[in-house]
Amino acid sequence: MNKAEYLKEYQNYLNIFERYAIDVFKGVNSRSPLADAMKYSFFAGGKRIRPVLMIATSDKLSGNIDEVLPFAFALECIHTYSLIHDDLPALDNDDLRRGKQSNHKKFGEAIAVLAGDGLLNLAFEHCLKFCDNKEKLSALLKIAEFSGFNGMLGGQALDVTSQGKDIRDEDTLQNIYEMKTCKFLILPFVIPAILLNLNDIEVFEDIGRKTGVLFQYVDDLSDIKGGKQASGKSMGKDLKEDKLTAVKIYGEIKLKEKIKRLSEEIIENLKSLKNSEFFKCFILDVISDYAN
Repeated sequence: MNKAEYLKEYQNYLNIFERYAIDVFKGVNSRSPLADAMKYSFFAGGKRIRPVLMIATSDKLSGNIDEVLPFAFALECIHTYSLIHDDLPALDNDDLRRGKQSNHKKFGEAIAVLAGDGLLNLAFEHCLKFCDNKEKLSALLKIAEFSGFNGMLGGQALDVTSQGKDIRDEDTLQNIYEMKTCKFLILPFVIPAILLNLNDIEVFEDIGRKTGVLFQYVDDLSDIKGGKQASGKSMGKDLKEDKLTAVKIYGEIKLKEKIKRLSEEIIENLKSLKNSEFFKCFILDVISDYAN
């Protein structure tokens, strides 16, 4: 698969998701700014990496895309809520998200908090309507577990409590990445496998976890170097606020070496899956700014 073919296939998966999400949000209305705030952040742009990977995984495993869409939607709702809350003054205090005003800058802090809460609730309200067998319930439970105190929220808490401290602990860094970033990049690979009742879930978990670490390494590097990952974000904030990042632990040169080695390892692991060319191209695209 060449880059043009990859981009065309990515866009196809993205279009499938966007049509589905637009249809769902037609029923999201309120007498306050709440619904507008929810829609503002959900449709603020972005590559929709998590839902696209979930749809692609289902497709490559010969699964039913229609059955995975509610779970892809739920994951993107939860991811978006986490970004709204992450931008709040009490956390990262960021004025920009995807090149636009952060939710709290547009609607105020109170509505931003409620918009995040609303998206979290919508994720489960919508997805539960389709959980008519044990596999689907198991998939939604996995999303709930990976979103909570042992997942994304736990990682955010570790991140916040490490900020501004002279911590150069690789184990702490990896724990933050494992929970905050990796969990939400494991889910796109694991949810389709759960729905199809496959036996080798660990293979998908390993690929997703390593992809999450790679994604976070590139994100940390983009904070000081720029690139696709940094698009629409306030550059240099991690360095300015003395956050615990891979750049702080490893330095720029060593981090680039780790990105190269890890990407090669993921691509090698992908060979165990059928129809893995799309995912190989995805990994190469993630690291394209720092491949040399």
